[in-house]
Amino acid sequence: MKPKRLRRRLAVPLAIAFAALWLGTMSLMTASSRSRQELYLGSAMQKAGEELARQEEQYYYNIDNGLGDRAIRIMENNLSGASYYLTDVADGGMALYFRAGDGAECMSQLAYGYGNEDGVDLGRRWYLRFDEGLDGPAQIAFAEWLVENRWRDYSFCLYPADSWYHDEAVKDGEVPMNCDGTYLRVTGEELPGSAVNVKYLDLVHPGGETERVLETALEGADYMTVELKYVSVTSVLLPAYGSGGDGPVNMERRLANFTAAQAAIAEEAGSAKANYAISSVRSSGFRLTGGSGSDGAEYVAANCDLSAAAMAEQTPLYISSFILAALIVLLLSRALARRVTEPAEALSAQAAESGRCDEAGPVTELNSLARAFNAAQERVSAQLERERDFTRAAAHELKTPLAILRAHAEALREDISPDKRAQYLGIVLDESDAMAALVAQLLELSRLEGGAQLEREAVDFAELVRGVWQPMELQLEEKGISLRLELEEITLNGDKRCLSAAVGNLASNALRYCRDGGEISVALAREGDMAVLSVANCGEPIPERELERIWEPFYRGDKSRSRESGGTGLGLAIVRAAVKAHGGRTQAQNSPAGPVFTLKLPI
Repeated sequence: MKPKRLRRRLAVPLAIAFAALWLGTMSLMTASSRSRQELYLGSAMQKAGEELARQEEQYYYNIDNGLGDRAIRIMENNLSGASYYLTDVADGGMALYFRAGDGAECMSQLAYGYGNEDGVDLGRRWYLRFDEGLDGPAQIAFAEWLVENRWRDYSFCLYPADSWYHDEAVKDGEVPMNCDGTYLRVTGEELPGSAVNVKYLDLVHPGGETERVLETALEGADYMTVELKYVSVTSVLLPAYGSGGDGPVNMERRLANFTAAQAAIAEEAGSAKANYAISSVRSSGFRLTGGSGSDGAEYVAANCDLSAAAMAEQTPLYISSFILAALIVLLLSRALARRVTEPAEALSAQAAESGRCDEAGPVTELNSLARAFNAAQERVSAQLERERDFTRAAAHELKTPLAILRAHAEALREDISPDKRAQYLGIVLDESDAMAALVAQLLELSRLEGGAQLEREAVDFAELVRGVWQPMELQLEEKGISLRLELEEITLNGDKRCLSAAVGNLASNALRYCRDGGEISVALAREGDMAVLSVANCGEPIPERELERIWEPFYRGDKSRSRESGGTGLGLAIVRAAVKAHGGRTQAQNSPAGPVFTLKLPI
């Protein structure tokens, strides 16, 4: 695995944790926001229903007061204004429909307006209808023109040059076309009730210049023309009322929602008043209320994406909380990394300078690491010391016979008597044999500690132990030592030659240090799945501090002990290595009668 900086390793899991927490929190807040949007949608539908009821009452009032066809035009214009109730919910769309008992019907329009021939509320009023001549892209293009040419209002208006608006514009120092005397020439199909399905819109400026601002796809044989000094034209695609006329708006989405609502009403009411439907998609907030009967019909439909509305409402929170979470992750990972790296660097410096680490640092895990390092250092130091002792001891063991060999070899070069020559040659041979035995033991120890492959077979361990002690009967008799064998019959799976060497070295050690006239006790017993061989002699007790070290090569508690009195110092080391190679362990302890050496081997 490629190494990475600790800060990065901390930052990644922290980032994942914070991201999961952030996503969970934002999901809950979005769900809460969506619930609020649903409540708002329900409120808007209720408000629209109440407005529809008021307009229906006003319609019949106008009919009773002799307005005739103008009553339905007034209602259509007012219902178009009421459709704004939902525009601030994710660019949602709402449509309202009314059909009177006498058959007159109207549906809220996307683009609509009105104007007076002689000025603000002066002269005949005409109601302007655009939907029948504008498809979706044309609706958006017209709405964009209205936004660009507005002045002091959310909709597009023209005022006469002698109006209050002109006087206010003069105070500002610049008079826009909206009140400089420009008027609107409307060409289109005249409808009953002073309404016009618009074909052309032309601006006529004070100098007589004419500017065409709109040409619809309306088809008809006979068109009429009317000139309006005062005009108010708007579209549901413009920013909502509550935005002050300058809020953000997705015109494509809003158009789709409005036309979907219109199409739903047209399908339900069996009306042709939805002149086009570029979208039949019903979003998560689709609602349709109302009904029809013998005395007429009224419907309200709303279409909006509540999830989009909720996400739009929470977008500032998403961004701010994400940035905050990212900063927290960066700062926290940096702080945590510093808290770990500074003690770690201090430990590294201590390890490099003194070879020991402080175990009382500020980080528990690093303290554990320091203790492990110090323990490893102690083990390495102890191992190095043992190796140095081993090297010194080996050199010492070889130095004496080599010196003897050299001295006698130099003497043999002289002219000495034949008797002395034979004696010196005998000494040379004896020392050579001793060196050969020492080297053989060193090789055996190295082979066992190096993990040499054992030649395992079924071994009658009790018989092996008896076979080791039997050749020593003469030596036992010479020192007056009695031997007591208590052997349980046990069969092991092991290397017979290796086990014989181990038991033999243990026997030689016991015979060497048992006092004359004493007793050696040898016991073999089964303990669970282990064979336990113990050899006790009545020699001098071993100091407690040396009980574990006597298994080391060339170790002698008595530094003055010679090879003649203490052997080569490799016997017990070979015992331990042989037992360890078989998966067992050794132990030395003192008893009231003398030292006891124990071997435990798996059966």
